[in-house]
Amino acid sequence: MRVLVLTRLFPSSKAPTLGMFVQRRTAALAKLCEVKVLAPRTEADMPERELAEGLDVLRPRWRRIPKVGVLLDGCRCATVAERALRRMCPAFQFDVIDAHWVYPDGFAAVRLGRRLGKPVVVSGRGTDVNRYCTRWPLRVLARQALQGATRLVAVSRPLRDTMVGAGALADRVTVIHNGVDPTRFHRGDGAAARRELGLQADKRVLLSVGSLVEAKGFQHLLHGLAKSSSAGQVHLYIVGSGPHAGRLRGLAVREGLGDRVTFLGLLPQDELPRWYQAADFFCFGSYREGCPNVILEALACGTPVVSTDVGAVPDLVEQGRDGVLFAPGSAQAFARALEEALSREWDRDAIAEAGSRRSWDHVAREYYAVFEEALGRGRGQS
Repeated sequence: MRVLVLTRLFPSSKAPTLGMFVQRRTAALAKLCEVKVLAPRTEADMPERELAEGLDVLRPRWRRIPKVGVLLDGCRCATVAERALRRMCPAFQFDVIDAHWVYPDGFAAVRLGRRLGKPVVVSGRGTDVNRYCTRWPLRVLARQALQGATRLVAVSRPLRDTMVGAGALADRVTVIHNGVDPTRFHRGDGAAARRELGLQADKRVLLSVGSLVEAKGFQHLLHGLAKSSSAGQVHLYIVGSGPHAGRLRGLAVREGLGDRVTFLGLLPQDELPRWYQAADFFCFGSYREGCPNVILEALACGTPVVSTDVGAVPDLVEQGRDGVLFAPGSAQAFARALEEALSREWDRDAIAEAGSRRSWDHVAREYYAVFEEALGRGRGQS
């Protein structure tokens, strides 16, 4: 099988973590079939073609029109993709298009598939579904992608339900959660990790990782930590960057947490496993999600999770075995969940064993099965 992966969000030298989960899954898929990646980019100083972790990545440049231009992104992305294929790899006769994000990538893939007579599989991953499938006028374009795709993938059951509610046929949507690299994220010596990172031995370590934006709910973690009776016993380390970084730092000071919260900024992926291994708990306060990779990474390292019950999280975290879940948007709910987590004993070996089962190779095999279904149903369609 030959697969063309179409996605605007794919790691590069300028943005090494952008769409990393797509790269991981695509690299695993490349073990099963021939793959080329078409990743349109807006930057002028990037190569048009490069080899990334063994993947042939085509990066044709396109110029986006600000604001209302988003309504044209799908059509323009399809045109850029078709021109790039004919110019850069005319001999690549792919069987199926694998598109990530419903709009504009999925819309563009459906349009390209119709032109070339190829089946299309579109994956809904989170924000694309929650935002574009529910807000006019973009929901009209998203609906065209959902109804035009041969098969659809959702990374969580709530996303599947939203996609069906937006016009997708239920029997075309398969739920496939994200995966994890167990060779990178695995159980380790927590005490050694703490010594290596220079962490305090007399504090319970809380870790949270994510973009510092309002929707990730870090403000509720800080408010909740301030309300917790155990606040003096713990130290929260936050990994990530974003537009709310300054606001969150100010909030930590106002809540009296200046000496109990450390903002680490962005860290290289290779450093994250030691932080997961060193942490007593991984905390996650997001309002909405698809299938958060940080939860999968924490579990694979044997770190119990204190998280909102959003997206695929309830499917990944067994309450009481892998962690404690709470309702999003509530500082008090986080405080109660943290108290419960701190009061229990956790079998970190069992958490790591269960968390490492879902590798990217496993995910790739599930996608391969969907591609086979798409080829059986969609080959020769226009």
